[in-house]
Parts: sequence; C-alpha cells; structure tokens
Amino acid sequence: MKRYIPILLICAFLSFNKKTNAQQLPIYSQYMFNEYLINSAYAGTYYFTPVIINHRNQWIGFGDSAPQTSSFSIHSAVGKKSALGSSMIYDQTSPISRTQLELSYGHHIILNTRKNLILSMALSGTWNMLQYTYEEDMTYSEIMDGTIDNVNQGSENSSVGDINFGMVVFNNYFDLGVSIRNLLAPEPINTNSEDKIERVKYILIHGSYLGGNNENSPIGIIPSFVVRKMGLLTYNSLFELDLNMKLIYKNKIWTGMSYRTHEKAISALIGFNTPKAFFGYSYDIGASTELGSYHNGSHNIAIGLKIMGKKQRAIRFQTPLYLNIDTEWKKIRVSDMRNESTN
Repeated sequence: MKRYIPILLICAFLSFNKKTNAQQLPIYSQYMFNEYLINSAYAGTYYFTPVIINHRNQWIGFGDSAPQTSSFSIHSAVGKKSALGSSMIYDQTSPISRTQLELSYGHHIILNTRKNLILSMALSGTWNMLQYTYEEDMTYSEIMDGTIDNVNQGSENSSVGDINFGMVVFNNYFDLGVSIRNLLAPEPINTNSEDKIERVKYILIHGSYLGGNNENSPIGIIPSFVVRKMGLLTYNSLFELDLNMKLIYKNKIWTGMSYRTHEKAISALIGFNTPKAFFGYSYDIGASTELGSYHNGSHNIAIGLKIMGKKQRAIRFQTPLYLNIDTEWKKIRVSDMRNESTN
C-alpha cells in the first residue's frame, strides 16, 4: 500500500480538489513547443508542416509512480482555406495509462485583408482510452477514491469518443484563442458528488503578442498566457493561469521563463531553431507546499521537423518559430574595430 501513496497524491492534485476524480489534460508546458496541443485551430497556420514529438518526465523522485507523457502531432494547410491535423497523447501514471487520439479539420476565414486579420476554427474528433493494470491487493477504485472493490479484481479498460472545438483570431502581431475539450462529457452541478468522473468539459483561453519585434534588432520577445479551467459553468470554480515570456535570438536560439499558478511551478526553457528542424527543453520546479517537497522537478523535451511543401501557403509572416527580426550572423573583424577607434 505504501508504494501507492504517491499515486494517490498525484490523483488528488490533478483533480483540483479532493472530491473530484476527473484528471487534467496531460499537456502542461508541452504547449510552449507545440501550440496545436492546446488548440487544434492552429492547424495549417505555419508556412511549413510541423511534425513534433514531445516527451515529459514529470515529478522526478516519485519513482515508478511519476507521470510520464508523450505526444506526437502533425498538421498542415490543405487548399486555400482548410487544414488537417492529428495528434496522439499518451499519459502513464503507473498502473493507470490514458491515450488520446485526435483528428481535426480546420477552416480559415479572412476577416480583414488590409490588416491580415484571420479567424481559424477547428473541429476535432477524439478517441480516449483508459487502461488500469491490476496489481495484487489494489483495485482501480481504491486508487481513485479509496473504495475497495471486491468484485472487479482484474485489469480494467474503457474507451469513449468525444469532440473538441477550437478557435483562434490572429494576424502577424498577436493571436487570441479559446479551446473547449470533451464537448460530450458531463458537467455535474454538484461538485461534492461522490460519483466517479472520468472525463469533464475543459476550457482553455490563451493568447500571445508578437508585435514588439523589430527587423533591425536580433532579439525578439513573445509574451503569452494560458488559462485552464475544468468545466464550463458549474463544475469546479478553480482555474490555472500560465504566464510565459520567450526571448529569441536571430530566430535561431531561444530561452524563456514560465510561471504556473495552481502548481506554483516555475519553468525555464531553452532551444534552437534551424530551417528544417527545431529542438526545445524545459525544466519545471514546483514551489507548491503540497507537492514541491516530494519531487525534484519535471523535464520536457521537444523535437520538431519542418516539412516544406512546394505550394505551402504562408498565412502569417510571424510565428513563434519565425519573427520579424534581424537573422544575419555578422562577423566582427579586428580591422573594423580599429577603424572605429581611430574615428
């Protein structure tokens, strides 16, 4: 029983309150390298087709019970106004694993040609699979809510389909979006219900600003935010806010910081960008008194490939991977420095 105490802590923390069994979406800071994970309306908004693999090793120090999340995604523009995308998210918190498969269709509408203001909307179908691998003297219900089930003493599996909706308004200088996950999931009115809730509606509101960059400067800045809330109206009034700041040098090297309110986690990230690929790494350390003393932080790695199509259309002139800044590497010669000093 003692070896499952960390699991019980994780489940309680992920549910935002102790009387709820619904789990957060396992995305965390991965979206900082992959916007498509939080909103499928970003599909087809890049000038290339991104293929991105993410892996997050969370809460180092929990041993086998530490959550691990992996994801794969790809999306691309199709035709003049459409986009297609797909992703897979696998979340493992031993002995429980969750897998989500998503296929999305996006549509782009030009709201203002002169200001290049565009509305992107996407509808996604998802297939969610949950698997519990039975171990002796520990049932699924006992892990989730402490109830001992004397009938179901084996492994348990379940799967269900659902729908996600996303919308983003953007131009070359900003983007603002909303994403609603699990539209078909229930939303209990009584938050103190003892019933198990495997899936609930989930809303994310997010935005970023790219307008403070100058083509004469080698340094670009992208401030952004994400608000997460479980339930749309009645379920769980608590929410989580991420505040992010990313610094980019010559569109080739980036670094940044992020703060997540509910977990009180601080994230530091670094990465580099090339014309055909990019790499990112982030490290989160939680200051929460409930969990901070139990783990040694979380690691996240992202590897992305850029597939260039012959007729790939560019919707935005700026993206988080390409800003309107000076990208030239300039060599400093000793002779030039001498001439400047003599002048």
